[in-house]
Amino acid sequence: MLGFKNWMNSTGSDQAKAPLPFPNVNGSSQKSLAAITEEMGGYMKWTNDYNYIPGLQEGDPPDLVLLYFNRPTRWNWHGSAPTVFQEKAWIIVPVDFGVDARINSRPGQFGEGSERVSLVEFRNRLKHTLDFVRTNQRSNWQAVVAEHTKFLDSLEQEKQ
Repeated sequence: MLGFKNWMNSTGSDQAKAPLPFPNVNGSSQKSLAAITEEMGGYMKWTNDYNYIPGLQEGDPPDLVLLYFNRPTRWNWHGSAPTVFQEKAWIIVPVDFGVDARINSRPGQFGEGSERVSLVEFRNRLKHTLDFVRTNQRSNWQAVVAEHTKFLDSLEQEKQ
């Protein structure tokens, strides 16, 4: 969350005016994450495993998905080594992942506020998030919805 906050402050956003938007570079997941590289100490290799949903901002509903691991995994979160004893699941990071009061307050929630969820819950939460971005016509919402809908469609293709 600190990397996101530093980026928001460096863009000239007025901290006194809430809510502040998270990075959104033309609605692109990877380009938007790349925008915060410097604030993350230049270490961004972990972003290869995550997809990011631009168009969200502080104060959005806490069940929205800000980041998600792009495949099921045994990891609990990107900072904790996986174990072969853990079943694969989807990792999502909700919009409020940096809010201390919410850390570990939801079932399946682990480090940095990430959550391990089933494929069904993952798809439902991602669809809900895309509906929110579309309905609220957030900046570059068409590109955001197109990119992540394509990802959702690829999951359906794998099932068949």
